[in-house]
Amino acid sequence: MNRIRISYVLLSILTLILGISIYLLLRDLNNILLFSLLQKPDLNDKILVPLKPLMFSNILRYNIPDMLWFISAIFFLRFFWFYQIKVQTVYIMFFYLFGFVFETSQLLKNIPGTFDRFDLLFMGIGAFVEGLLYKKLILRRFL
Repeated sequence: MNRIRISYVLLSILTLILGISIYLLLRDLNNILLFSLLQKPDLNDKILVPLKPLMFSNILRYNIPDMLWFISAIFFLRFFWFYQIKVQTVYIMFFYLFGFVFETSQLLKNIPGTFDRFDLLFMGIGAFVEGLLYKKLILRRFL
């Protein structure tokens, strides 16, 4: 059981790093709000991988990192409250709600960023697949 818990924290770190890597390798950081406040890494201009503006490359560049960050947080919540399933469920449901409200608030310009319905779609797909795998591989096996 403890190996599974450790796997969750490792998966959380891995998906976070993967999302950051896609962002740094495939996105032009000039339009990112964070880098208007902080200094942009010089490395970005040297390692930026040019992609043709196709639907797949746009999904990879713009939506997959958000989905990976979202899943990373879910993995971390599962790790943190691993032995308290009811508490874990409450926090994960709250996090789903937070992600939805955060993304849709960008429509109202309350939160900086650009609303993208594909972000919602991919975060939903990621959460659904993670929840399904959790139910099938963890809950059924250990409860």
